[in-house]
Parts: sequence; C-alpha cells; structure tokens
Amino acid sequence: MNSNSKRIAKNTFFLYIRMGMLMLITLYTSRVLLDKLGVQDFGIYNVIGGMAGMFTFFTSSLANATQRFLNIELGKGSIDNAMLIFQQHFTLYLVIIIGVVVVAEPVGIWLIYNKLVIPPDRLISALWVFQFTLISLCVTFIGIVFNSEIVSHEDMKVYSYVGIIEGFAKLLICYVIAISDNNRLIFYGFLLMLISIGIQLAYGIYCVRKYKECKICLIWNRDLLKSTTGIVGWNTFGCAVYMVNDSFMNILLNMFFGPVVNAARAISFQINAALSNFTGNFFISLRPQLMKSYAKGDFAYLHTLLFDSTRYSIYMIFVCSVPVMFCIDPILHLWLKEVPENTALFSILVLLISWVSVPKGPLWDLVLASGKMKKYQIWGSIVLLMAFPVSYILLRMSYPAATVFYILIVARLGHYLLSVYLVKPIPQFGIRNSA
Repeated sequence: MNSNSKRIAKNTFFLYIRMGMLMLITLYTSRVLLDKLGVQDFGIYNVIGGMAGMFTFFTSSLANATQRFLNIELGKGSIDNAMLIFQQHFTLYLVIIIGVVVVAEPVGIWLIYNKLVIPPDRLISALWVFQFTLISLCVTFIGIVFNSEIVSHEDMKVYSYVGIIEGFAKLLICYVIAISDNNRLIFYGFLLMLISIGIQLAYGIYCVRKYKECKICLIWNRDLLKSTTGIVGWNTFGCAVYMVNDSFMNILLNMFFGPVVNAARAISFQINAALSNFTGNFFISLRPQLMKSYAKGDFAYLHTLLFDSTRYSIYMIFVCSVPVMFCIDPILHLWLKEVPENTALFSILVLLISWVSVPKGPLWDLVLASGKMKKYQIWGSIVLLMAFPVSYILLRMSYPAATVFYILIVARLGHYLLSVYLVKPIPQFGIRNSA
C-alpha cells in the first residue's frame, strides 16, 4: 500500500469513528426529541429548519469550490496562492451572508404566515426557530472556509474529534429539553444555534493557529474572483437544484399533508443520512487526493481512484441499506416510542434514492477537479428540476405523499445515467475535453 492509499485509509478510519459515534447519538436524540417535542412540534422544527436550509445550497457549492481551489494550490505546493484563495473566499462569504439575510428574512416570514400549515398557537415558536436557524446558517457560511482548509490538508483526526464533541453537545441538549418546562421548541432551536457558533469558532481558532495560509484579511481581487466565479457559479446552480428537490419538496408535503408528514419524512432522512455517511466519509477522504492528483497531472492514479471509489461506494450502500429495508418496521418501533404514519415507506423509498445517487459522487468530484462543469450542470439540472412541478401536479390530483419519493427516484436515476454519458473517461485525462 503506497503512502497516498495509507493516508486515505487513515482518514477514512477517523471519519468512520466520527460517523459511528454520531450515528448512535443521532438515533437516540431523534427518539428523545420526538417524544419530548411531540410529533407536531418535531414536524414544525423540521419544516422550518428545511425552509431556512433552502439557502444551504450556497454552503455546499462554496465548500466544494473552496476545497477545489485549495487542493489545487496545495497540490502544487503554492502556499501564497492558497492564502489568497483563503482570504478572497472569506471575504466573499461575508458578502453572501448579507445577501442571504436580506432574502431569507422576508421570504421566510411570508412562508410561515401564508403558506405553511402551522397551528396558530405555534406560530411564534416557528418564527423564533426560523431566526435561530438563520443565525446558525450565517455562522456556517463563515465556517466553510475553515472546514475546507481542514479537509484540504487531510486533517481528518481534528475534523472527527470536533464532530464527536458536537454530537455529545446535542446529546446534552436532549437531556436539557427533557427536564425543561418552558417552550421546548424555542429552547431547542436556541441551544442548537449556540452549538453551531461554538463548533465553527473551534474550527476557526484551530486553522488560524495550524495552517500558514489561514491569515484572516478582507481582500477583493477581481482577477482571482474572475477565475473562481465559473466554478462557484455552476456549482451553486447545481446545488440550488438539489435544494429545490429537498427543501421545496418538504414544504410541498407540508402544504398538502401538514406537519405530521414532515415528521415522517424527517425520520426517514435521518435513517438515510446515517447509512449514507458510510459512503460520504469515504468520498471526503478521497476528494483531496483526487484533486491533488489532477493538479500534479497524475492521471493514471486519478483514473484508478475514479473507478475504485465508484465500485466501493456501490458495495457499501448496498450492504448497509438492504438489511435496514427488510427490517424497517421492527427497527422503527424499537427506536421510537411513537412512529409517525408513513415513516416505514418513506424510509425505504429514501434509501432507494441513495442507491441511484451514491455512484454519481466520484463522477462529480472528477468534474469539479477539471472545472468543466457547464454541460454537466445544465443537462443534469434540467432532469432534476422536472421532479418539483411533476410532484406538485400529482399532489394536486390527490395522489398520496409517497408519490414525491417515487418521482425523486426516477429523477435521480435519470441524472445518474446522464452523468455517465456526459463524463466519459479517456486514458490520458479522465474526462472528455469538451466543457
């Protein structure tokens, strides 16, 4: 095993320790929160959190872009250029935060009062939860640049330790919520906001002290921005499409079926997130090596990483999800005191969505490394965007809530098949030379 493979294996090991701890904590906290908040408040929190989360497509796209440029420069050994990337992206995030707040505040309040199905006595609680979630989102924007530094340096041990601390902090929240007699929904949102601030502050302090290029300074370099806008723009466009499929679908379910269905959906996605972390952590460990091998021109190793990661990701998601799908009912009743209606069906369908989505991960990393994103994002997004209007039409025709998930399966499958067509590897490069 060469040094690169050893590094990937070590980083994957630390990430799996993090994942295992967080999985156990998440499963337990979901049980406690559903019991203490109640199905209605649990559903309200998830639909409000998902509504504010509509803007998290920015965080995903910017994180991908920042990691891409940092990996390229670190792969070349250029610390000075990496410092410029860090400072420019830090400044850009501050500007974006202002824009997000200006857009999210009026839109969010309008949706809460006019579109979402929320009992009148819970409106004030919903508004407070939205504000806390929005603050957490802004803090997350700032933290992206520091998280990207840690991933780019392949320092997964620290990433794992902080993640475990975050998990235990959320476990402590469950205890506080259980003994609290105040408005538990508001209190829960407030405590999660405090954790978000603390975690991102810890990442920031570590990076400033550890990495030479992490020098906080506000700069506005037009040439540097011009070189990054294409990556950021197309990446943001693609992430926005996923936002529509996830957050908007959640709102759509609330509009037609109420918060109880949102609770069922939230639980199903928690199960999926726990299992998908097996492949997600593998990709996190893999991505820096893929980016750096591209920067160095080591296309043989790049080619090997692409096909091995695709094969392993398919194995992992299949082995992890099949037993859960066949035993979903006893798992839910063992896990939860009260199982919302449709949770079992939603969980199986969401896992099927992961089946057709996971193999696309290595293809996306390859596209991101090359910077040739235009055709990939345009055609892929057209396929995915069709899911929302089709779902809306069918729900208006009185189709059941599960229809949304069936449509997402078809859309994700179509997206994957299209990705395979658009990203055809060739021996010397790994991707077609067309943009």
